[in-house]
Amino acid sequence: MNILSLINQDVKAENETKKVMVALRVMYITVFIAFAIDLLLTGPVLWSKCAIKIITFLITNIILLVSTYYSRTRTAYALFMLFLYFYIINFIPVFGWSAGLQNYFIIILMLCFFGSYGKSVYKFIASGFVLVIRIIIIMLFGKMDSLVAHSLLIDKLLQIVNISAVFLAIIYISYVFSKSEKESEEKLMKYNDQLKREANTDRLTGLYNRRRALEYLEEMIETQGDSPISVAMGDIDFFKRVNDTYGHDIGDEVLKSVASIMKRVCTENAFVARWGGEEFLIIFTDCNGDKAFATVEDLRREIQHNSIKVADNEIKITMTFGLSEYDFDKNAQAAIKEADERLYQGKANGRNQVVY
Repeated sequence: MNILSLINQDVKAENETKKVMVALRVMYITVFIAFAIDLLLTGPVLWSKCAIKIITFLITNIILLVSTYYSRTRTAYALFMLFLYFYIINFIPVFGWSAGLQNYFIIILMLCFFGSYGKSVYKFIASGFVLVIRIIIIMLFGKMDSLVAHSLLIDKLLQIVNISAVFLAIIYISYVFSKSEKESEEKLMKYNDQLKREANTDRLTGLYNRRRALEYLEEMIETQGDSPISVAMGDIDFFKRVNDTYGHDIGDEVLKSVASIMKRVCTENAFVARWGGEEFLIIFTDCNGDKAFATVEDLRREIQHNSIKVADNEIKITMTFGLSEYDFDKNAQAAIKEADERLYQGKANGRNQVVY
C-alpha cells in the first residue's frame, strides 16, 4: 500500500466523514516534515538540550496521526488544534521567534471555519479564542531568541521551512474544502434538474406531462410571432377494452409503446405529451394545419399497422385525433379545447381517423 492510499483510508468509526480526517493526516505529516527539517538545520547541540521535548513531540505526532483512523471527527479535530498549540508554545523558545512557528495559528484559524460543521457563532467564538492566544504568545515570546545561537542563514532557512509548511497547509485546506463545496453545488444542481424533469415528465411513458404541455404552448404563443402553431389531441380507441381484457399492466405497456411510436414519428418541431389516461397532446410549432395533418395521419397509420407485443399477447390498436390550427385571437386553452372537440367528432364518426 502506497502513502497516498494510506492517507486516504476511510475512518473506522461509523457515520464519520473521511474528508476532515484526510486533511488532518496531511497536516500532521506536513508539520512532522517541517519539524524534522528544522531539527536538521539547527544541529545536534539543540537536540541534546531539548531531547525530551523533541521525543515527546514526535511520539505525540505519530499517535495522533494514527488516531485519525479510529477517532470521531470532532475529537480528532480538537486534538489537532491542541497539538498545534502545544507545538507553537513549546518550540518557539527552542527555535526562536524568527523561525516563524507562530504562523501555524493561520492553520488553526482556517480549520475553525473549514474543519468544523457547527453553528457560525461557535466558529467566530473559536476564532476569537485563537486571536487571544495569539496575542498572549506575542506578549510571552515576541522577539525571543533560539535556545542555541545559529547563523543568519539558518535563521532565514527556518523561516522559509515553516512558512512553506503553513502555505502548503493553507493551499491544501482551501483545495479540499472548496472542491467539496463545488461537488456539493454540482450535486444540488443535478438534483434540482432531476426534480424539474420529474415535475415536467410523465413517469410511465417518459413523455412530457399535461402541466409542461400547457406551459410550452403558452411559451410558443408568446415567442413564435406570426409562425403557425397546430395542436393535435389523440386518444387510443377502446383502451378500456384493452385494460379489461389483458389487465392494467398490459395497458401500461400499450401506453408506453404508443408513446415510443409517437416520439419516433413526430420528430420535427413537435412537442409530444401525455395529456392524461390514454389521451396524448401534440404541439407543432412553425407548422400549419395542413402540414400537421399529414404528420398526424402518418402517425395514425403507423399505430394502426403496428402490432404491440406484450408477453404472449399481440395487441392491435388504433387512435383517433382531433387537429386545430392555433388562431392568435384564441388563448392556449381554447386551441386545446377545439382539438379536443374535433377528437370527439372523430370518435362519434367511427374512430381511427384524424379530424381537422
